[in-house]
Amino acid sequence: MTADPAIEFRSVSFWHPAFRSIRSREVLAGIDCIIREGERVLLTGPSGSGKTTFLRCCNGLIPHARPGIFKGDVFVRGRNTRDCTISDLATTVGMVFQDPDHQIFSNDVVNEIAFGPEQLGWPPSRIDRAVNEILEQFRLERLCDRQTTELSWGERQRLAIASVVVLHPAILILDEPFSGLDAASAAGLLDLLDTLNRESGLTIILSEHRTELVGRWASRRISLVDGTLIEPPIPAALPWDHPPRRRARPPRAGIVTLENVTFRHPGRSLPAMDGISLTVYSSEATVLVGPNGSGKSTLLKLLNGLLRPESGRIFVDGKDSGESTVAEIARTVGLVCQHADYQLFGETIAEELAFAPANLGIPPGVITQRIERVRENLGIGHLGLTASPLALSVGEKQRVSIASVLTMDTPVLALDEPTLGLDPVAKRRLGELIDTLCAHGKAVVIATHDAEFSAAVADRVVRLERGHIVDDFRVQKGHA
Repeated sequence: MTADPAIEFRSVSFWHPAFRSIRSREVLAGIDCIIREGERVLLTGPSGSGKTTFLRCCNGLIPHARPGIFKGDVFVRGRNTRDCTISDLATTVGMVFQDPDHQIFSNDVVNEIAFGPEQLGWPPSRIDRAVNEILEQFRLERLCDRQTTELSWGERQRLAIASVVVLHPAILILDEPFSGLDAASAAGLLDLLDTLNRESGLTIILSEHRTELVGRWASRRISLVDGTLIEPPIPAALPWDHPPRRRARPPRAGIVTLENVTFRHPGRSLPAMDGISLTVYSSEATVLVGPNGSGKSTLLKLLNGLLRPESGRIFVDGKDSGESTVAEIARTVGLVCQHADYQLFGETIAEELAFAPANLGIPPGVITQRIERVRENLGIGHLGLTASPLALSVGEKQRVSIASVLTMDTPVLALDEPTLGLDPVAKRRLGELIDTLCAHGKAVVIATHDAEFSAAVADRVVRLERGHIVDDFRVQKGHA
């Protein structure tokens, strides 16, 4: 017996005026689709193909909270979203956004999970039971004494999902939920979603580029390409397409050195970095791995001076960083943060890409050449230079953010979760670019949970756990 429709799209199209300078086509173009109760749907497609827009149509954010031209109808359990408010649908459809900071309201973990039930008027005893159950389900008990601002990206991601699941929605929508999770957390989340689906019949729609994690879990796979829906079968395997053999590298030389560095975030009893000693070398890609909260992002910020050590010393190109300003260190170490939204501030892509090199005094003609080169290398040449960076998809924002640092042409490039939002083609381009940078003698340091990307690009792997280096080894790979 065929299950009833949970969500149905009927000839749905959407176009937003802000996209005029980015793409002329509709973001969604005549979508017809039925997702039935209890299905586990994997939504894939290139960056900018319309996946997030599709998901926002499922809970009424489009057309009610996103201005634009909306045609067609979306039905959620038989109710037309045109006739419902977002709050009407909130208890039926739970949505987890790509960036957890866009939906975390509270200062601490317990209050964040309790926020939704409190808004729905649940009695205190029921709220307490529900919060305790979710804390256990998502293994968040150890974070109960933490402020949400102190959590790592992956920890905030788990909290955001928990704060939605606690409401027991009939339909759960997740936009790239594995992007900031370590392997153990990702496997745990997948097991939990499987349990919720089997035991309560929860309908799950999950958008994800890291399809190797969820390809076999999904009961159905659909894809968006240029705003058009296609439905291929789920392949038996979704392998990373490895870049070509490495090009020969110049001799290595130490360029950044940490000597017995300790760093503690304000208000925390345990250090995020505890006596770390490490040398970053030119001509190689160093990949930082480790569980959520192990100190990877902290280490990258120490490298470029955004954070200063509590004790120990850091030498950048032979000079004690304690004697340099952040701006001076940035001439050597360019940092791309996890959150592109926090790093993009130009009104246009052209302004964004030119800002940093202009501040370094680079001549305009050289800046123009660099901009064209990085646009080609990262596959963002199709994005108009007059487009607003903040109107882009997450993957497109990520590539623009990387490009804005590459135009500085620093000897060291530090990348924090650079594959966030990137489709396989964009990841392959980034991998090839990292190889090129190392072949030209630059040092690249990458913090990532993307195991396939790490395997494809790493010359050296440094594993962190609780602020300590627990492993450090070089990967033997042939060079062309």
